[in-house]
Amino acid sequence: MSDSFPFQDYSQLREWHSGIQTANRNNIFCHCRSCSYEWIDSSTDAICNQCGSKDVEHISCWQFPDD
Repeated sequence: MSDSFPFQDYSQLREWHSGIQTANRNNIFCHCRSCSYEWIDSSTDAICNQCGSKDVEHISCWQFPDD
């Protein structure tokens, strides 16, 4: 492994990816750029339920601070 690889091995990398997927489950903040509707979803490919737009911003909620 190179000095820039932050994990001891690839199993740790897989475990980290799994943790991110778990954190994202039902925790994706979605904002429709067309009609400004906002909701929480579990998919980064969600389409706006209000207007049907695919122009949706998706942000993982775990990226927001708790305070």
